[in-house]
Amino acid sequence: MKRTILLLSLLLTTAAAAAQPRIRVEHGPYLLNVTDEGFTVVWSSTADAAGWVELAPDDGSHFYAAERPKFRDSHLGRQRIGRMHSVRVSGLKPGTTYRYRIMQRGVVLNEGNKRVILDEGFGSDILKHKPYTVTTLDPAQEKVDFWVVNDIHSRDSVFRLLIRSAPKEKPDFVCLNGDLATQIETPETLWDACLASASEILTPAGIPLAAVRGNHENRGVCSGCWSDFFPSPTGETYYTFRRGPVFFLVLDGCEDKPDSDIRYYGLGDWDAYRQREAAWLKEVVRSEEFRTAPVRIVLIHMIPGGEASWYGEQQIRRLFVPELVGKGIDLMLCGHYHRYQWIDDGSRGVDFPILVNSNNDCLRVSADPKGIDLKVIDTSGAVIERHRIDKK
Repeated sequence: MKRTILLLSLLLTTAAAAAQPRIRVEHGPYLLNVTDEGFTVVWSSTADAAGWVELAPDDGSHFYAAERPKFRDSHLGRQRIGRMHSVRVSGLKPGTTYRYRIMQRGVVLNEGNKRVILDEGFGSDILKHKPYTVTTLDPAQEKVDFWVVNDIHSRDSVFRLLIRSAPKEKPDFVCLNGDLATQIETPETLWDACLASASEILTPAGIPLAAVRGNHENRGVCSGCWSDFFPSPTGETYYTFRRGPVFFLVLDGCEDKPDSDIRYYGLGDWDAYRQREAAWLKEVVRSEEFRTAPVRIVLIHMIPGGEASWYGEQQIRRLFVPELVGKGIDLMLCGHYHRYQWIDDGSRGVDFPILVNSNNDCLRVSADPKGIDLKVIDTSGAVIERHRIDKK
C-alpha cells in the first residue's frame, strides 16, 4: 500500500512538472553599481525561479570551454526564489572586460521545508543570445561621460528617442533621475515605463544605469519594490559612487508634500527618512574619498526650495543644503519641474550651479579635473543648451 501511494505521488509530481511550462526570462537584464571589482545584474522571470549569473573572461574562448564561476541570487546564505532577480558579481580585476549570462531554474513545486522541485533551467544563451559584456572600472580613468534623463512618467517612446544613440556614443552610464512612472501600481510598471527599453538598448552595449528615486516613485501599490529594481551599495535610496575623477552623491528628496497630506492616506514617513539621510550625508562629506575627489556632483530629483516652493523642496534646503554648502560641490543635477532651468545665482541657498533638466531632453555631461561640459539634447538629437564649468 505504501509503495502504491509513493508511486502515485511520484507520478503526480512528474505529471505536474511535465505540465509546467518552462519559466523564461521575462525582462532584462540591466547593469547597476559597476565598480573596479564587480557589478550587479537585475532581471525578471515569467514566474518564481532561482537565478544566478555565470561569468567568463573576454578572452576569445567559448563560454562552454570550461566550468564558469556562478554568482547566485541569494540572501543570508540561501538562494532566493522569486520573479525579480538581483545578483552581485564581485572579486574581479579593475579595468577588465568580462562576459556573463543570466540563468534560472523555475519552481515547479514548492512545499517549503518538505520539498522544492525546480525545472531543467533556462538561460539567456538558450535564446541564442551571445553572452553580454561588462567592463569593470579603471581607477586611472581621467574623464567620465554620462547621460541624464528624468520625468519620463511612462512615456517609453520618448525615453527610447533620448537614449537611442547611446550604443554608438557609449556614455559610461545613464542616470535615471526620478519619476520614471507616475505611480508604481504593479511590478510591470517600471519595466513598461522605460526599463525594458533600457535593457534592450543599453545592456548589449555594456552601459549601466544609475537610479535616483523621484517623488512619484513613492506612490502606488508596488512603490515599496523600488529596491528590488535598484539595489544600492547602502541598501537605501541614497548612496555614493565614484566614476573616474567624479564623486557622485545620490540623494533622495522623498515626497513633495507633508507626510500628513490626505493623498498619502496616513502612510507617509518621509520626514524621518530625510532626517536619517541628512545624518548619513554629514558623515559622507567628511570622508577622505569625498574630500580628495577632483570633481563632486550631486544627483537628486527635486531641487532645493526657493520662494513659494513646496514642502519637500523646503526640507531639502533645510536638511541637505547646509551639509553641501562650502564642501566643494561643483554641480547639482535635478528634474521635477518638467522644464529646463540653469540656476547659478545662489537663490536656492547653495554655492554651486544647479541644472534642472526637462522631461523631454537628455542631459549629456563630460567631466574631468579641469571642468565640466554640459549639453542638453532634444529628441531630434539637436543641442539646445550648453554650459561649461571650469575648475579653479
